Amino acid sequence: MKKAIIGISVAVIWLVCVIMFSVFAKQNTNSANQFTVLTVKEDAVKDYNTMPVFQELAEDTGTDVKWIYNTSTQYANNTDPVGIKGIDAIYHAGFSNLKLYDYGRRGRIVAIDQYLSVMPNFSKILTARPDIAEALKSPDGHIYSLPRIEEMGLKSYPNILYINKKWVEKLIDDGNMPTDVTIAKTDLVDGMDLTRNEFKAILRKFNELDMDGNGSTTNEVPLSFVSGNWQGNESDLIASFGIAENREHKTIIDGEVVFTIEDENWFRAVRELSEWYSLGLIRSSAFTQTESDFLARGQDGRYGAFYWWEKDTVLNKSVRNDYIIVKPLINDETGLRYVGVSNELEIEKGACVILDACEDKEGLLSYFDKFFEPDYSAQLNYGSIKSGAFLAQKVNGKLVPNDDHGEQSADDFRMKNAPYGVVYLAKETWDNYVEMESRAKLRLSNLENYVKEYTFAGATSIPNLNYTREELTTLNTYESSLGNNIASWYAGCITGGSTPTRESWQNFLNTNKDSIDTVLRLNQAAYNRYIEAIN
Repeated sequence: MKKAIIGISVAVIWLVCVIMFSVFAKQNTNSANQFTVLTVKEDAVKDYNTMPVFQELAEDTGTDVKWIYNTSTQYANNTDPVGIKGIDAIYHAGFSNLKLYDYGRRGRIVAIDQYLSVMPNFSKILTARPDIAEALKSPDGHIYSLPRIEEMGLKSYPNILYINKKWVEKLIDDGNMPTDVTIAKTDLVDGMDLTRNEFKAILRKFNELDMDGNGSTTNEVPLSFVSGNWQGNESDLIASFGIAENREHKTIIDGEVVFTIEDENWFRAVRELSEWYSLGLIRSSAFTQTESDFLARGQDGRYGAFYWWEKDTVLNKSVRNDYIIVKPLINDETGLRYVGVSNELEIEKGACVILDACEDKEGLLSYFDKFFEPDYSAQLNYGSIKSGAFLAQKVNGKLVPNDDHGEQSADDFRMKNAPYGVVYLAKETWDNYVEMESRAKLRLSNLENYVKEYTFAGATSIPNLNYTREELTTLNTYESSLGNNIASWYAGCITGGSTPTRESWQNFLNTNKDSIDTVLRLNQAAYNRYIEAIN
């Protein structure tokens, strides 16, 4: 009997141990892979799961996140990404205002403002910066996404024109400089002056001659840019015709929201670019390439000229000194220079959304709240300390960037090693916690010295505007299709092989008149409310 009791006791103890082990194992399993987050990432970017900054975050928060990926193409083709099974959040969600509101009001993504008690960093930002809080709200007053905030004063002017000084010197030395261009070698310094026609004549020589001396005239690219991209686009070339152009063709001039496509000077610019394309000065790649394509093709110095906001990103070290800054091109007819102002915002919605399907919303939002701390924001935006993005030791309490990335450009390094996304890098961050990269400081200096003073009179960026639900719904109907129509007509005119006519332009405007008028009216109404609110 005693043996039986002992046997039963052993069995009970064994069973209790098994149950406890199973519970512990289950808890441990949930902790080990507690959250799965979908992110948009290209193949060249390193695996987030092995990035040191995410490993450090896991240790710091006790939260382990499994990152899974879509390429930008895969993600764009998914009509309902929040419906993907088994994910808790989407990083780099990129949802429009309407999509955020629609998903939010239907309860498919989380109203983050309801969880601020577990988000001390984000809560502090919203309290200290009511402009940020206002910018992130949807029509119902809720905040449905985590933002990306990087305030450096750079985004309004995303283009600087660079020219290959070495090639221009070669034209001078070989007696091949166009007869109507009077340039001496002493002129070949940053801030060089050129009219648009002089620039065009030089590009024609770049296209005709063997500028790099390799025995071929086919590998040189006279002028390159990334059409429609947020930076390094052709907007300033179009602006040289006397118009406040940006990639959206929409801006504010003296308080009025306008479309540049309705301006006669815009049509004249399109017609001229069509000729440049037919002459081989602009290649088809300028209208099809991605940022990555553009940067990869430019590393060895094959561009005669290009638009970007810094040359170090585009060129490897061996050829960087061959290029100089050209001030905004002078309009041959008026003798004036013009640049537009972009609508690229330093406060961006949609960097991350939390799905309602997430079982531990507080836990995941508490994890993401760490992203707003200065050290983490800096490493998420530029690369980790361990990867070599920053010096290992702080200087005067600030993280200091490591500007030496070997032969690769700083952006090439950054695109591979930094996940971007949710960050808070405001003026106070730069003043107290993180030193700006040397190239960012140089970029700010270059803009002040060579670009900003030529801003089209009265032109300003369109700020973060809050729309009503009805306005968002209407804009969703009109704005996307209008943008596609503009892009199609514009690229077709330049690369289509025939000179665009004024009649075709007028027909294009008439066909899209309803959309143009509606988008302008709603943007103006929202802008008027914005001005009233800030005053």
